[in-house]
Order: sequence, then C-alpha cells, then structure tokens
Amino acid sequence: MAHKKTADQISYNMSRVKNKHTSIEEKLESELVRRGLTTFVKNRKGIPGRPDFAFPARKIAVFCDGDFWHGYNWKVSKETIHSNRDFWIPKIEKNIARDTRVNAALEEQGWHIFRFWGHDIKKNLSQCADMVEAALRIVPEQPYRTIDLCAGIGGIRRGFELTGWFQNVLSAEVDKYACKTYQHLFRENPYNDLTTDDFKALVAATQYEVLLAGFPCQTFSRVGKEEGFENELKGQIFFHIAEIMRETRPMAFLLENVDRLVTHNDGKTFRVILDTLVNQLGYHVVGVEKSDAGELLYDPKQFIRNSRDFGMPQNRPRTYIIGFDTERFPVEKLKLLPKELPLRCDNHLYEDLNDLLDEDVEAKYYMASGYFETLVKHRARQEKKGYGFGYRIVNAPSIEHPVANTLLATGGSGRERNLIYDPREGIAGLMIPGKKTPLNDKGIRVMTPAEWGKLQGFINYAFIEEDGTDRFSFPDDVPNVQRYKQFGNSVTIPVIREMALFIVNCINQLRA
Repeated sequence: MAHKKTADQISYNMSRVKNKHTSIEEKLESELVRRGLTTFVKNRKGIPGRPDFAFPARKIAVFCDGDFWHGYNWKVSKETIHSNRDFWIPKIEKNIARDTRVNAALEEQGWHIFRFWGHDIKKNLSQCADMVEAALRIVPEQPYRTIDLCAGIGGIRRGFELTGWFQNVLSAEVDKYACKTYQHLFRENPYNDLTTDDFKALVAATQYEVLLAGFPCQTFSRVGKEEGFENELKGQIFFHIAEIMRETRPMAFLLENVDRLVTHNDGKTFRVILDTLVNQLGYHVVGVEKSDAGELLYDPKQFIRNSRDFGMPQNRPRTYIIGFDTERFPVEKLKLLPKELPLRCDNHLYEDLNDLLDEDVEAKYYMASGYFETLVKHRARQEKKGYGFGYRIVNAPSIEHPVANTLLATGGSGRERNLIYDPREGIAGLMIPGKKTPLNDKGIRVMTPAEWGKLQGFINYAFIEEDGTDRFSFPDDVPNVQRYKQFGNSVTIPVIREMALFIVNCINQLRA
C-alpha cells in the first residue's frame, strides 16, 4: 500500500522538477530561431519574473506557462486535484498570485507580455510564434529618430537631416571645442560620454530608430599609431557602441571610420567588428553574407567609398558600415536588399578644386619663404630615399582637374599636403607677425579653413537656407587651428547624405 507523501517529500520532489528548458520552451525557441528571431535573452536577471524569452530593447516578455503549475482554467482544474489538496491548491494559487504580480511589475515598466499555455504551444505553435513576431516586426513611421554618437561637429547628423527623413534626438561628444561648434550650429549641447553607465541609461530611455557613429579613427589610421582595439580609450569605443546597440536595438545604423580600418592588423580588426555586428548582435550588414558553415563572406574593399566619387574634389576614402535589425525585419527580406553601398552620386558641387578656392585670401595664409624652403628640402630628401612624403601643391598649373588630398585632423601636415598655387601682387616679401621670414615669392599658400569647410560640405552646401543664405559659421572664439582640426576630423556631408538616402530606400523596400 502506497504511503501518502508528506509536504516535505513533495517539496523535495518539486525541487527536482525541470523548470528551465522545458519541452514547451524548447519547442517555442526552435520556432523563433527558425524564423530568424534569435536576439532574445533567456531568464535574464533584473527583468521582473525572469521571462523565458525577453527582447529587452523592445520590452517584449514571453512566458511559457505549464497548464498545471500555473493554474490553467483554475476554477475547474483545481476541483480535479484529489491527492494532497492541502499542499497543491495553495502552491498553485501562490504561483497564480506571483504571475499576477509579475505582470503588474512588467506593465508598470512598459513591457508587452505574452503568456502562452503549454497546451497552446503544443497544439498552436505557429500562432504563438506569429504573435511574438508581429510585435517585433513593427516599423515606425518617419521621420526616423537618430542618435549621433562621436558626433564631432555634427556632419553625420546633418547629412541625414538633409534628406528630410530623419530627426536627431540625442548626441554624444566629449571634445570641448567640437561641443562648442556643435552647440553653435544645432542649438544643442552634445556633451555626453558614451562610455558611461549614465549615458547608456539615457540612451535606453530614449526612443530612437537609427544609430549614427563616426567612432574615433586615430587608433586605426595610417597617421596614428595603429593600435586598434589595444588603445583602451579610443579603440574600445566601438565595443561601447556595440553595447548600446545590444541594449537598445536600433532599426538601422551607420558607422564611419578611416579606410585603414578594413586592413588593420591583417584584417583581423574588421573581422572582429563584423562578427560583433552580425553574429553577436544579430544585424544584417550590407555587403556581408554567411556561408553554409556560418563563415562571414565579404570583400573589404566594398566598404570603402571616396568623397571624390560623390561630387567633392577631395581624395578621401573612408569605411562605411550600414546594417539593419533582424529583430525588426525578416531575414528573407533582408537578403533581397542591395549587396553594396552607393558607389557615387551625380550631383557635383564643383568641377574641381579650383572651383571652390577663395579669392584674395588674407596674407597670413601664404607661407613664409624660410618655411617653404624647409619643406622643399625635406621633400627632396624623402624622394632620394624613394618615399613620397612631403608637401604637395595640389592645384599646380600642370594639373587639369585638381583634387585635394585627404584633409587631416593633425594640423600642420594636413595643410602641407594641400598647398595652393595662388600668386598675387604685393604678397612676396611681406613680413607677417608670427612668421620668421618674408612671405615666399612662388605664390604658395595653405588652404583656408573656409576652403576645408567647402571640401567637407559644411560651407556652401549643408546649411544653405531657402533664401540662399549660408548659415554655417564657427563661434567667434574658436581658433583657426581648431577649425582645421574639426573639419579634418569630420565627414564629407554629401557622401553621408547619399548613405542616408540609401538607408531610406532600404527601409522602404523592407516595409513593402
């Protein structure tokens, strides 16, 4: 004759019952994964009730509730309990009460809750998965809200705004001079450190759809030390951006960096970046496909675009990475998107470099004869060694359609690689305060900050009002050395605008 189990015996047996990775959980998980919905977390601490599946950025919580344990149709089913009623009825009613408290806590925090009964998962699996998928696939209407990380003076933001499809809602920049210019242009103080928990919490509390980031390039640049991710302060910024993406899941993103990024450390740095975006975060990156074995397939060169192909007379190759959220868009639709980024645009603002040069520039921009002679000798020494280093007169009369070299944020060297032939009467031999020798007699000068601004699209393009007024300007107390640095650190806005339009066209295709 079987003995009636005591409450302690029942409690012990229950402690050994599998309450995670149950058959109904595994069944739903397999269906979600089959549909490409792989971005969930399971039983995450910190979320009320630790849902079986949670999509935290979208605040969607999914519970798989066993019929018996969670009291399905309780008024009826509790009458079917005949053994150990004194134990089971209070136990299950306690579970029901706990579920109610969990729902209330989640709802208070703005979560959308799905509770699927075990019998529904077994019999109507597709319907259950349909409900979760429908909640995830909602695409917001435009204007799409952007956050502008590593914002500089707002070149990426402005390129997106020019399309008319985007509106910026949050920015992050830590350089005090860049912040001053940004606030002057946009009437917003962008000072935020994206590496801090406070800022990450602010992003999590901000509704937005598209993440923009021209993350620091010095650690990947040819003119830097090429430290890559080993530079904790700058190289690791990417991983802070990745953390923000993981927790907030933007619908789309644009990342910009130097062309060297794709070849740094024999391509390993770029592979880490793409692996993080595709495999760890679950984004579809334009130009990346997966082999049957799961290997990422891509051509690094296809991520590089040059400003000179987008209507600007500047040789400025840069890396652009664009991606879309597999949580928001079905994988089968993402596969139909274009396989490469825009190659060029038809709108050319200038015929060549000569077309944008200022007239009658101040004498201070002409080079002192002694300094120019030093540059000539330095270049001659470099050429003897077989190197191509040294100054460049980029609009020499022998060049039919001159193009500027890449504008750099390093100050002097960036200007010496872009010297201008601009002879004028009354310049040669002048003594200028701050220069040790008279001005040169060759008509050689550096480019002005305004000319750099034109080459990047800030001046004479991005801030033109309807009446034709150009409202771009720097704050009066920003020195020239900072103006060069800020333009050299920034992006070419017409290129960014084309990338923004590309994102819009892709979203429209995905919505169709």
